[in-house]
Amino acid sequence: MKIGERIAALRNAREWSQRELANRCGWDSQARIGNYERDAREPSLNDIETIASALGVTAQELLFGDTDNPTPTGRIVTYDGADDIGRENYVFVDRYDLKLSAGCGSLSWVVHEKDPLAFRLRFIEARGLDARHLKALYVSGDSMEPYLSDNDTVMIDTSDINPRNGEIYAVCYDDEWFIKRVFKEPGRIVLHSDNPKYRDIEIDAEKADLVRFFGRVVWRGG
Repeated sequence: MKIGERIAALRNAREWSQRELANRCGWDSQARIGNYERDAREPSLNDIETIASALGVTAQELLFGDTDNPTPTGRIVTYDGADDIGRENYVFVDRYDLKLSAGCGSLSWVVHEKDPLAFRLRFIEARGLDARHLKALYVSGDSMEPYLSDNDTVMIDTSDINPRNGEIYAVCYDDEWFIKRVFKEPGRIVLHSDNPKYRDIEIDAEKADLVRFFGRVVWRGG
């Protein structure tokens, strides 16, 4: 059973609506709950803990299944701490703040103090990703709504820096960095904002040396 199904099963067992669960989590909108239950987005560890607390279960119960301890949401593995979750089966991706210096020519990845994201190894392998090249970043602003919202987290593959048409990348242009959908057109690159209230950034060949791609977005979470 997927985590979204577990959330929905526990919520329905309590006869709560998605809005009521969102309220108990301290969130203004039920959309986050809906996205998680549909598996449209992968919840962060912080959100897993918030949802579990609201539902009155452990975070482990939302994450794991086993044959020993049946529950209404599946069969659960219990453990005493994070070091006991079978790290060989997981990939932990640090969250970073991206610092620019000397424009786009130099950057440094500063590890954020919050906990890393945890992904099942099979999730990473199924997507052909290499954990050594994965970094997580926070989204700032609403220019990519509805696909990405302010304070969402994205994971990027830093080995994928040759832009694919229509994919989303972390990119630096003219001494600023953005998360944008990239389109390649004859003689130019377009950094597109999904939110229609923002204008596209059009970069012609003469300014191509001002652009640097940091990696492609391969996962997003609220």
